[in-house]
Amino acid sequence: MAMIQLVEDEKLLRWSLTQRLEKAGHIVHSAETLAEASEHLRRHQPDLLLLDLSLPDGHGLDFYQTNRDRLEGTSVVIITAVGDVEDAVRAMKLGAVDFLTKPVEHETLIQLVNRSLELRSEQLEALAARSTRERRLTQEVIAHSPEFKRILEIGDEVARSQVSTVLVQGESGTGKNLVARYIHAGSARRGKPCLEVSCAAIPEQLLESELFGYEQGAFTDAKRMKRGTFELADSGTVVLDEIGELTLPLQAKLLHVLEERYFRRVGGVREIHVDICIIALTNRDLRAMIRERTFREDLFYRLNVFPITVPSLRERREDILPLASYFLRQFRAKLDRHCGGFTREAENLLLSYSWPGNVRELRNTVERALILERSELIGTRSLVLDGAVGLNTAAESSTGLGLPEQIVPLATIERTMVERAMAIASGNQTRAAELLGITRDQLRYRLKKYEEEAATSQ
Repeated sequence: MAMIQLVEDEKLLRWSLTQRLEKAGHIVHSAETLAEASEHLRRHQPDLLLLDLSLPDGHGLDFYQTNRDRLEGTSVVIITAVGDVEDAVRAMKLGAVDFLTKPVEHETLIQLVNRSLELRSEQLEALAARSTRERRLTQEVIAHSPEFKRILEIGDEVARSQVSTVLVQGESGTGKNLVARYIHAGSARRGKPCLEVSCAAIPEQLLESELFGYEQGAFTDAKRMKRGTFELADSGTVVLDEIGELTLPLQAKLLHVLEERYFRRVGGVREIHVDICIIALTNRDLRAMIRERTFREDLFYRLNVFPITVPSLRERREDILPLASYFLRQFRAKLDRHCGGFTREAENLLLSYSWPGNVRELRNTVERALILERSELIGTRSLVLDGAVGLNTAAESSTGLGLPEQIVPLATIERTMVERAMAIASGNQTRAAELLGITRDQLRYRLKKYEEEAATSQ
């Protein structure tokens, strides 16, 4: 059931359409004039507006344009007896979803109404999902350190400036993608798509099609036309992760898009114009790549209009414990664990570690620790850190390993974790592999290796 506003001056047609729509289960408010429609619109938000163009007190499209803000979230269908091309173009630019031509067939009416309401439902769901992502994004941005607070201030400036290209640099795992989404969420483009493409994850031969799309028949498997990321993100933002992995031919094509703001699909001849902001992310030294002739200098300067360098986690230590607590809350709900926090020793260990994998490594460390920990607080024995003191005296005695106090061999730590995971999983290899974050085959390989090592040592 939907609330439908019908604006039609022909009495018989208005009555007929109202009867048919109400029979289909909808609530219909009919109006003979634009004045009546305006009064109803002032008090109600219809799900669907059926709008005639030729009315006694004005043109339907003038009414639509005047009330465009009020009609946000309402599907608009134009009723017309004359196929006027100019009116059709104007209506589509305003946002009308379809046309209904007189004389109106009842079956066609119901099909069109259902289709329009389904489209509205999809749009509202997409908007709700985008709003949820933006709210979650705001919650995810944790900045206690002056260094990262400054990055967010710069992000706010970039968002307000409406620049069309941004280059975000930094080590792997520092949160470059988060900064990119933060910029999009604060910009005038926030109501439009923000699409991300990993230039390293997609094979070279497929990346061009992913970015630009392709026409039907462009190559053997092109059974139908496909729109690319640039086209789908029109009026929004495209995040190009690991931009340094682009091949030189694709770099040239990207530069053309940045300069000319249009492109052609693979196998196509028609120019497709787009208005997008491109945020390029990289953990590589692009200037060094220019010297090595693996990255175009002209593309670098075109991307480098507004550069941002995200600091590593070791450069923003004030964020380590707040981030660890945030990840703990996340995984506590996901894993149904009731661990309340970290011991003082564990906090000191987190603060003293160098975090070569940055925020991504911290997140994985907290998840693993929560899986392994059986106490109310996460202790040092559950924090498996490369090169750090991950096992305290109590942990040594509990495992019977008698390891050195300051240095723990990584192979020993790995074997200890595998044995503990197998114990927790009561010998179930599939469950143990899940706890360790590896595949069952990888776990079986390790178990077999340990058996062989044990046999050799006897």
